[in-house]
Amino acid sequence: MTVDLQAAARTESVVDVRPLSPALGAEVIGLDVARPVSESVIEALQTALDEYGVLLFRSQRLNPQAHIAFSDHFGPLQEVAQKQYQLDGQPLIYVIGNVEENGRAIGDPSVGRLWHSDQSFLPHPAIGSLLYGVQCPPEGAATLFANMYAAYDALPPQMRAHIERLHAVHSFSEYYEALRERDPTQPELTDTRRALYPDVTHPLVRRNPRTGRKALYINPGYATGIKEMPGATGARLLGDLCDHATREEFVYAHAWRNGDMLFWDNLAVNHKGTPFDTARFVRRMHRTTVAGSVAIYAASLVS
Repeated sequence: MTVDLQAAARTESVVDVRPLSPALGAEVIGLDVARPVSESVIEALQTALDEYGVLLFRSQRLNPQAHIAFSDHFGPLQEVAQKQYQLDGQPLIYVIGNVEENGRAIGDPSVGRLWHSDQSFLPHPAIGSLLYGVQCPPEGAATLFANMYAAYDALPPQMRAHIERLHAVHSFSEYYEALRERDPTQPELTDTRRALYPDVTHPLVRRNPRTGRKALYINPGYATGIKEMPGATGARLLGDLCDHATREEFVYAHAWRNGDMLFWDNLAVNHKGTPFDTARFVRRMHRTTVAGSVAIYAASLVS
């Protein structure tokens, strides 16, 4: 697919959008996101994101200000719940990895090891995430993405009709306690912080507000049960759907290079990180998060 992303932009050249895998994802060729971009370019990128779920921009050179400026084209940005890993002086930048400064961990070392969709524990979940590879290990530390449109489409019609009436419970508290079991260095969850993020419910199926395409909206990181089916039956259905969504044919594995930026749609995909040798390598990633809203969420509801 070739899209004229630079018409009416600073440099008038054709930029290729090339699929990354049969499952999902596309690489945007020749766009320097640190430079000013026109609204027509942003619209073309949004169209490509709607189609592919994940966009890759290689060989970027981004300082935090440029990262934020590009991200801001796609909607208001929000801070994440893990305030202790905000970049100093730039609270909209979330630092991920085993990076330290002056003997202090400044990056979140253990986030993202379960399949999840960013901020699904919020009443109006994040619509997009833009992750920039500042320092990427040469081995391991891949990010896996699962196509939740394709996962929904592959379900039998009777199952699709059934789950469109159901809602999943998404819990920050349960996720965080499980995270602390894996990584005891994470600070204890205080009652004050717990109260900021009460459990919420979301439909098992949502749709892209622009295209109407339906996606399976669950993930094993935050979704803890089905509201209408408490107990083992609901838990089994939720587990089966999560297993279905992460089948090999729905998944793209991204091997990071320094300077990569990935932009993904949190409705369209689930993602998780893979391990790496933390004794040998340092990983430092910077993420911005595009906030959801009442209007966007309402437009994503199937009925």
